[in-house]
Amino acid sequence: MEPFEPDDLSDRELDEILRQWESPEPPARLRTALFPETARPWWQRMWGTSIHIPVPLGAALVTAAVALAVWRWPSPPVAPPTRIERVEVPVMQERIVTVYRDRPSAPAVDLQKLQPVAELRPVILRRNHAQN
Repeated sequence: MEPFEPDDLSDRELDEILRQWESPEPPARLRTALFPETARPWWQRMWGTSIHIPVPLGAALVTAAVALAVWRWPSPPVAPPTRIERVEVPVMQERIVTVYRDRPSAPAVDLQKLQPVAELRPVILRRNHAQN
């Protein structure tokens, strides 16, 4: 360590100077930058507010909410047992149903005659409104 020079101030003198020192006033623009005077409505402040929650606490809250929702979920109503009775109904007149066919029924297909396609030629069918 260097020897004490006579030009340097002692610790006591430095402490005395520090006690007498006053900090300068902050500029006015600093106050307006930190605390704007235009107050926003409460609903705008509500949408801009954030709450910091630790992840384990958030996960526990979500798990508890889901468990509560499942526990409180209404169960489906139980249907009363069905009682089956056989009742005979008198028929006044038989109903005749007529079936009309537009074409004769298709002939039976012989699966032995089916062969694979020798050459495949795809054809592109375009709609009427297509230009190309």
